[in-house]
Formats: sequence, structure tokens, C-alpha cells
Amino acid sequence: MDIGLAVGGAFLSSALNVLFDRLAPKGDLLKMFQKHTNDFRILKKLRMTLLGLQAVLSDAENKQASNQSVSQWVDELRDAVDSAENLTEEINYEALRLKVEGQHQNLAEVSDLNLCLSDDFFLNIKEKLEDTIETLKDLQEQIGLLGLKEHFGSIKQEARTPSTSLVDDSDIFGRQTNIEELIDRLLSEDANGKKLTVVSIVGMGGVGKTTLSKVVYNDEKVKDHFDLKAWFCVSEAYDAFRITKGLLQEIGSFDLKVDDNLNQLQVKWKESLKGKKFLIVLDDVWNDNYNEWDDLRNLFVQGDIGSKIIVTTRKESVALMMANEQISLDNLSIEVSWSLFKRHAFENMDPMGHPELEEVGKQIAAKCKGLPLALKTLAGMLRSKSEVEGWKRILRSEIWELPHNNILPALMLSYNDLPAHLKRCFSYCAIFPKDYAFRKEQVIHLWIANGLILQEDRIIQDSGNQYFLELRSRSLFERVPNPSQGNIEKFLMHDLVNDLAQIASSKLCIRLEESQGSHMLEKGRHLSYSMESIDFEKLTPL
Repeated sequence: MDIGLAVGGAFLSSALNVLFDRLAPKGDLLKMFQKHTNDFRILKKLRMTLLGLQAVLSDAENKQASNQSVSQWVDELRDAVDSAENLTEEINYEALRLKVEGQHQNLAEVSDLNLCLSDDFFLNIKEKLEDTIETLKDLQEQIGLLGLKEHFGSIKQEARTPSTSLVDDSDIFGRQTNIEELIDRLLSEDANGKKLTVVSIVGMGGVGKTTLSKVVYNDEKVKDHFDLKAWFCVSEAYDAFRITKGLLQEIGSFDLKVDDNLNQLQVKWKESLKGKKFLIVLDDVWNDNYNEWDDLRNLFVQGDIGSKIIVTTRKESVALMMANEQISLDNLSIEVSWSLFKRHAFENMDPMGHPELEEVGKQIAAKCKGLPLALKTLAGMLRSKSEVEGWKRILRSEIWELPHNNILPALMLSYNDLPAHLKRCFSYCAIFPKDYAFRKEQVIHLWIANGLILQEDRIIQDSGNQYFLELRSRSLFERVPNPSQGNIEKFLMHDLVNDLAQIASSKLCIRLEESQGSHMLEKGRHLSYSMESIDFEKLTPL
């Protein structure tokens, strides 16, 4: 089964909430239909049908990963809900158009919209509404065959303290030997007097390569040893211009007005390194094209003796091609895995006082197969659950048995555990490119602008802040240790968490620079474009 088709209900629940607001008994939409009695009943019928479908949506979202039929049902439901939402938009647009025209003509009755909407318009909308309701009814009839259960209301979340859930990046488990080895390599001079040494850190996704690099990069002895330091996340989309520009920005030497071509950038970068002992981290490298690496390596030949580059990669071929020296990160042992899991899962309680939780927790930790990202993320989810049955449900989940895929089962379980309002906010973050550092306020404002935060009793900004802290407490967002712009606190998503957001958004969030054609935009509802990869051909009409 394609795991990419198995998630994606977060925006569906959001769209349903929007529709319910528009179809509310005292809402403006129904007022427009009051003189058309039959059509008024159609809107009420639409609302009741949607309510019946919403009752099983939570169960459907949780079963998608293991049931392809349920996954297809959710996809079809999302298309039908999109159709209903588009129809309500069409009605609102027509009403607004007539109101504006009426104001220009000084018509007194423009405030009474039900007198302005034409019978022809209603006839056209009625036909489309009936088709949509028919589709929704067909989907409703399949609920029993799919074994979907009704869930009313929301699951009560226990009180927690999200601001204390993330330990400092330097507080890592089972890597002290690796830390000491890497520091020794960085501080040592090459016996043959080489100006540049490249050290690769190799390991699978989520094993802690970037965290190890951060710890060493910020070590005081390392800071004092080098004249110049820079960090850049390369990721899958290799681009020499972007890398050079990013490195110059790291050392504060990038001028947007002047540096507009690759040659200018590379000349300036080589001048910046001349006679200096530097440390460069190239994080998350995938490109194993030797010619491109050889061209990039030429940028670093001006440094002083003892200059070092750290490369982190999942690919052994990259390490063999780029590096003189290599450190391979293995998975954590069972004992260390339990220590890391316990640190996060039992932060607010004593494990000795909960022997049943400790027993189940050790089994869950073992299923994470020694991957720190999986252990932290799942522990961050379970720390809010004090009932042993909730822990056993995670242990028994069939997601652990899914065929191999690029997303860790622990991350899938963490996503499934999110309440609906957090699912849609997390899924929206798929618009951010990998390794993109964002501000908390920036994300909250985007959530608000796109109607993803429900305003209840509290101020909407406070709700957004609480949503963000909750996602961070589950290790889905991590703090950038040393933001390049002063003291502005920034966050990012681990690349596997970013992959999870992509799957969760189910192609509703499109990053245009990665789009492969118009077919990618058919179902897109949110679009972003990285200004670092400007390609105006992408912006031409399709």
C-alpha cells in the first residue's frame, strides 16, 4: 500500500467546520434562500448529511493507514466537501457582486440579499447542490460496509506543560563517545599538513546526525579553535548558487543588491576564507555527483591549515565521495533507548510510581529500534497519557507492521494522536521547505489567515500560541539553536517530520518550486514559493 495515500483528513475536518459555520441556522447563507423554500430545504439537507459524515471522520482518519478502502473513501469525501465549499463560495460571490452593483446604483434593497439573487441563479445552484448531496449520500451509505464508528465530541486532553518538554540539544543520550571522537578530529592537525579535512557523519534518518553536529559545533573548545564557522542545510535539492549564498549569509557577507550571480558569490566566498582556519557544516547532503562536489570543494581551498568540513548524510556513497574521514552513527542500545524515552515520557511523573506504564513503555521504546527522533516524538505524545490502556493501544497499533516506508511508525502514531485542530495546523506546515527556519508568530498568523484556528472563548492569538506550544511539546517542531538573525527565536521541522506533514496534507499544500506540472495543482489549496529558488517559468500560466 502507498503510505502517501493513507493520511490526509486534517484539512477535511477544517473544511467541514467552515461549511457548518456557513450553513448555521442563523447564518447569512440560509437567509439568502428564505424566499426559495425548496432550495432552503436543500441547504438544511446538506448540513444534516455533512453532520452524519463528520461523526465518523475521526475513526476514518485513524483507519486510513491500514485500510486502503477507507483511504479512498476519505479522498472521495474530501472532493465532495470541496465541491460543497466551492458552491457556498459561488453564492457568497454572487451576493457580494450584486451588493456592490447595487451600491453603485444607490439601490435601497441591496441590504436585503434574498430579494436580489435571481431565480436563474438559484436554479443553477440547486442542480449543483443536488449532485453534491447525492454524492455525499452515497458515501454515507458506505459507512457501515467500511466498519466506521461514530465519535461525538472531542477527546479530553490532560493538562501538560509544553514549554518544558524539549531538552537542550546538548542533552543527548548514548553519543558521548561520538561527541569526543568528532571534537578530537576537529581540533587535531593533519599529520601530512593538509589544509582541509572533510569528516562525514553517516546514518539513517532520525538517528541523530544533525544533533551530534550541533553539539560539537557549539562546543566552547571548537568555537575557540576556528576563526570562522558556518552552517548550511543542503538537503535533496542541490544548488551551488543557493549553497554559496547561504554560507555568505551565515558569515554576514551577502549583499542582495550586488550578489546576483554565481561567479560573484563564489569569488566573494573564497576571499572570505583566505588565510582563515574555518569550520563548515554541510548538513543533510544527498548529491553524490563527484563533478559537482569537486566544483564545490574548490570554494574551500583558500582556508588555513587545519580547516574542517563536517558533512552529514544518509548515503554511504556521499560519505565515500566527499570525506577523508567517516563517523558512522549506529542505533541506540535498548538500555540507552529506554533512558531517552523515560526522560521525555515521564517528565511530569515518577516512573517508579507507575510500574504498569514503565513495563509497557519499555516495550514501546524497543519498537522504536534505537532511533532518537522516534523515541522523543512518541514519548512526547505519551507523556500526556496517564492511563495504561492508552499506552497499550499504541503498543498494539497495526501501524508498527506496515510495509517499509520513509516515515517512522512512531511519527505516524504521533500524528494520529493529534486532535483535529492540531492535525490541520501541523499539516499546513507542509508549505515550508525542508530545513526552513520559521518564527512562531509567522506560523500563527498564517494559521489565522487560513481559518485553521477556531475562536472559542479565548483570543484567537492565544489559541494559536497554545497550538504551537502543543506541537512543539510533541517534538514536531524543534528550536533552532543559533538563529542567524540576532536573538530572534526560530524553529524548524526535522526532515522526516516535514515528510510526515507532506503526507498529512495529502497534496493540499504545494511548494511550487518542487511542482512537477499542472497535475500537482489540481487539488492544491495552499501554495508557497521559495524566493531562494526563483524560476519565473514556474510562475507562468499553466
